Amino acid sequence: MQSAYLSHDDIHRQARECVIPVVAYTGDAGTVRMTDQDLSGSIGLTRLSTTGSFRKVRTARLAATSTGNEMMILSVGLRGDFRARQDGWDASLSAGTAVLYQAGHEWELQMRGDSQAQVLRFSRDALPAAARDVGDTGPGLSTRSPATALLGRYLHQLDASAAGLSPRQRADAGEAAIVLLTMALRDTRTAMPDASDPVFLDLLQAYVRDHLADSLTVDDLARLHHVSARHIYHLFERAGTTPGAYVRTLRLGTARDILADPAQAGLSIKQVAAMTGFPNVRTFYRAFQQRFETTPDGFRHDHRPPFSA
Repeated sequence: MQSAYLSHDDIHRQARECVIPVVAYTGDAGTVRMTDQDLSGSIGLTRLSTTGSFRKVRTARLAATSTGNEMMILSVGLRGDFRARQDGWDASLSAGTAVLYQAGHEWELQMRGDSQAQVLRFSRDALPAAARDVGDTGPGLSTRSPATALLGRYLHQLDASAAGLSPRQRADAGEAAIVLLTMALRDTRTAMPDASDPVFLDLLQAYVRDHLADSLTVDDLARLHHVSARHIYHLFERAGTTPGAYVRTLRLGTARDILADPAQAGLSIKQVAAMTGFPNVRTFYRAFQQRFETTPDGFRHDHRPPFSA
């Protein structure tokens, strides 16, 4: 993962040399920070953070070349004010909205003020055959639908974690993003994922892993992911467990790993309990002992590394 504030010269150089060459314009007082990650040979993810004025333009001259003809771009607004233009349409974006357009045609993306956007670039061939004509007559996606919100949260999470994944895992994560995009492109009345969708289950489980210290009731998960509590229960049931059992197992397993880690020896039992979602330390002791047949203190003592002179 490469992340840096870019100078004006860097911005113009990268605009010329990137996979889809463009022309970049920046205001004198603005700043641009970019995080760029290749997920696979045909899928990449970029986060753009700007202050002031910033524009990326695929000019008519560049569009006349063959570069990027089969590439697509999905821009998702995270913060601030955006506009995207292509082939006569003009889409105004804000946080939570998205637009899909053809990278090889003429287009313009403008960001104003303190703004942040997630940009997914991918080959049109990555889409299912039935969805490959998207964007031929204008923006394929510009909506606040729950499915688009779900896709936006997934890309945000992927941006934060992709650097720690193996190449195979990054490729799989990129393919999962395309699955979610395909879902969002369907009619919004049927765009919500099916309760048996393994991609959605993976997304829920990843959210739990990243928020163990938070409240993780079924109602919380349903509200945050724009599905019903009934769907959440059904999804975990098909995986052979319940939401509550999954959360508790993950919390206790994470607490066990922390207690066994010499680098975390300075943390008190109360701190470990709070980090893994047990605000009441007595509840933590009881649950830990029931699961591992020892107390947290006893487990830490038994897994203390041997003294070395």
